[in-house]
Amino acid sequence: MVWLRLFTVSFIGLTGLGTLLRLFFYLCHREGFPGLSFGEVGYALVWGLRFDVALAAIFALLSLLLGALLFFGIKKRPWALAPLALSATAVVALQTSDIMYFHDANRHIGYELSDAATDVSSLVTTAFTQYAPVALGGLLFLGLALWGIGKSRGWVLKETPARLGVVKGALVTLAVAAILVISVRGGVTGLPMSPLFAYKIGDPVLADLALNGGYSGTYYLFRNRGKVPRIPLPAPVSPDDQRRILSRLYPDAPSQEALTFLPVNVVVLLLESWPASLMHSYGYKHETTPFFDSLADRGLRADAMIAGGHRTTEGIFTTFCSYQNPLGQTLAKSQLTTYPYQSLAQSLADSGWHTLFFQGTRKDTSGTGAFAQRLGFQQSFGKEEIHKRTLGTNEWGVYDQDLYAFALKTLKATKQPFLAGINTCTTHDDSLPPSVTPAFGMGTPLNRKLSVLRFADEALEGFITAYEADPDFGPTLFVLLADHTAGITGPALTQYLIPFTLFATDESVPPQALNDLVSQRDIAPTVAHLLQGEVPAFTGRSLLKKGPRAADYYHQGLLGWVEGDHVVEINILGSGEANTYLRGGPLDPLTAVAADAVHARMVKEALAFTQRSQNLLFEGRTLDFFDIFKAPSNVKGTN
Repeated sequence: MVWLRLFTVSFIGLTGLGTLLRLFFYLCHREGFPGLSFGEVGYALVWGLRFDVALAAIFALLSLLLGALLFFGIKKRPWALAPLALSATAVVALQTSDIMYFHDANRHIGYELSDAATDVSSLVTTAFTQYAPVALGGLLFLGLALWGIGKSRGWVLKETPARLGVVKGALVTLAVAAILVISVRGGVTGLPMSPLFAYKIGDPVLADLALNGGYSGTYYLFRNRGKVPRIPLPAPVSPDDQRRILSRLYPDAPSQEALTFLPVNVVVLLLESWPASLMHSYGYKHETTPFFDSLADRGLRADAMIAGGHRTTEGIFTTFCSYQNPLGQTLAKSQLTTYPYQSLAQSLADSGWHTLFFQGTRKDTSGTGAFAQRLGFQQSFGKEEIHKRTLGTNEWGVYDQDLYAFALKTLKATKQPFLAGINTCTTHDDSLPPSVTPAFGMGTPLNRKLSVLRFADEALEGFITAYEADPDFGPTLFVLLADHTAGITGPALTQYLIPFTLFATDESVPPQALNDLVSQRDIAPTVAHLLQGEVPAFTGRSLLKKGPRAADYYHQGLLGWVEGDHVVEINILGSGEANTYLRGGPLDPLTAVAADAVHARMVKEALAFTQRSQNLLFEGRTLDFFDIFKAPSNVKGTN
């Protein structure tokens, strides 16, 4: 039967193609999986076959239905294998895109796939410039797949006498349908198999190799489109235990909101993808950002800052709302955006500030502009409004010099006080204008990254110098940090280290160096503190207050928690066990140590904080975070 042969070729061929592409994923990222033996790699690849099978089943079903229609329905028999060729193209495109995305964000693609159509031209150009070897490898796999389809054409489409009776034919059809349904579901249970199932392998590193990134993206595109899934946590902590555990972290929990802020301008620079690991002031060997480094003694700084995620909208939420993102995801463009949040932008807007958000990319890239306005920015500007482009554009938008010039002109015409959020764009790409001489050359990906970082630092210097030279601008707080990192390998903690400094143009913030890794959640409460205001919904703590300080990060099943020199990483999607470390300088490798009472306390704090944060986030009650410290009779349960 033609349809049975078509199913066989489609199902087996697409499964094998998916497995080979996962092997290609490992070869492209093997430096990110140090210490794995060939046996462990092989085990992960075999364990993840279920994801390859599930993705193959989806496209095999489409190939079968469309191919049968062409063969039997409209009699286009020579074209009956065309749907299979398109399916192979889709599988290759999905999985090679995931390889590129993983290099940038150190996680498999998920909800982000739904935004691909917004910047498709930028994505395609980036694929064939920054990731040319991966793109060429994908084309090679596609060529092999199409060659195999062509070689099987004669066997699949050949006419043979029908040898199956009606009953046998029906049974075979049911068997094929069962295979496809069970494969898509990942077994006889599950509706369908979640990408989180990969973590049942027991090791988050092996889970990265086991999971088929194409399946992950497809799952979130169709199954959870517009809905952020909730990451399961270990055994729940009761409200009484949460209150007891969190009371140490918040000895000065605010009791009420104070919206009488000093009339001082605030400029928050979200430096696109700037990594602390490539900056001299944090221990890197080259002076890539000399101007930023020179600001270290002007005001407040820390050993480094820990970002709340790996995407711009994740950084915006953590920075301005001082709250934990849904683990490993963004709430932008999801069901969670409908819930109430309190942000620094909204608090200042309610107090008469003018709030503006600028970005060098398109406003609707990942929904960033609309999300900023959702959080209280009254105006949003993207590259669409920046008509003067003296340096041209890169693949994503305008260079920072032109973005800053536009921001300066706009702020000049804005009534003060104002809050300006600026998300830069130069470091969103690895290109420079033709007129610019690269400081570190452009011969390797690292050289390009360093040269672009230096060029962005020069733009930063020009902006701050011009701003401070303009007498029309009143006293201003400058907050400089990255929204997230990109393309950084190494330990999970290193992948979330971003630069941070805060200073005032009137020198009202005295120089101070904190010997801590601080959290991106600490930005909003620190600014509110400097403006002599208070926002109780903020879960960070002002960096100017004494007392306990903790920072968190979530990376592929690992929940990280940092206090002082101690670091714990809890495998919340696997064994539940915690690895414990001591840290040195920002870029020094972590030293594994035996767990002690300090680490045991930290594990409890991390789980209690994260459980409460995530519960309230998904219940739409983030404003109630500190209600836990009220009388028990007034506190709703959160289990």
